[in-house]
Amino acid sequence: MKKIAAIFLLICSTSSNAQTYFPFPDSVGVWRQASTYDQGFSMYELTNYNIFLNGDTIIDSALYSKLYIYSCGTFMIPFSYPNPPTGCPIDTSNASYYGSLREINKRVYFRPDSLYYNNDNSWSSFCFASNWNRNEDLLLYDFNVNEGDTIVYPFLDSLSIFITSIDSILIQTNYRKKFNYNISSWGNSSSCSHFGVGYNYVEGIGDISSGLFSLYISYFENAESLNCFEDDEVSFSNVSDCMTVGISTIRNSELFELYPNPASNKLFIELEYPTRTKVIVYNISGKEVYSSFINQSKSTIDISSYKSGLYIVKVINENGTSKSKLISIY
Repeated sequence: MKKIAAIFLLICSTSSNAQTYFPFPDSVGVWRQASTYDQGFSMYELTNYNIFLNGDTIIDSALYSKLYIYSCGTFMIPFSYPNPPTGCPIDTSNASYYGSLREINKRVYFRPDSLYYNNDNSWSSFCFASNWNRNEDLLLYDFNVNEGDTIVYPFLDSLSIFITSIDSILIQTNYRKKFNYNISSWGNSSSCSHFGVGYNYVEGIGDISSGLFSLYISYFENAESLNCFEDDEVSFSNVSDCMTVGISTIRNSELFELYPNPASNKLFIELEYPTRTKVIVYNISGKEVYSSFINQSKSTIDISSYKSGLYIVKVINENGTSKSKLISIY
């Protein structure tokens, strides 16, 4: 993990910077966020929480990254008190599965977990309309747009945003595109008031002001804020005391090398750390076709009898950390 002495932000023209696309994290990523609510009587309610990636799952034959949430508790604080520390540790054992992410053609989608469904098919944490089908993804961010484009969110009562400009922001040593927008249509829902959104989002991170799900939050006497973000490439922080250590507890680093890809008769696996490791192979429909334990640095899987197509190889080490890779067998 790269250590950051300082984070510098610089807005500039995309004509000279931000030519490299930075995809959304798919194995390592932590959004450390805060919710505040005005409680009256000069008091406010504060909740620090983490949203983080940990492992993969297959939904409708597609590979998703699993998203978890962990809260460090809610506190009532007088306005006269100084802001408390924003750090919140990552507790994987007590975190709750929140849903899954995937990116397709520079568009990031979210599939909520069924435990959060309301009776009307809406999702209890969000304010989107009830016309959502549980088997459909929710669009979070579209990075495949240009200045002047309009993005429609059908499950936010057809709320739409208009891309006013595309700038660059310097995060550490690389420029990333920052998409600035205005809300061009507020939709029809009285429960969705989007006054708290950040009106911009950045490649590989999302809304750098109001957090990962900023457009889907209903704002009234509350606010959402991104304290900091961290993955295996970069750290970004809006506060001076944000905890940016501990990501190793959910780190899905390159646990293994898999080759060749495409493959025909044999598939080779090389472990970065040779310990007792479980290897599972799924076909694209999610059916398990192979499962075994290995503990040597290099192993071989006989795939000569497998039908041609796409498969997912999942490796789980003795600590429970997992990593999946898509392969083609011919």
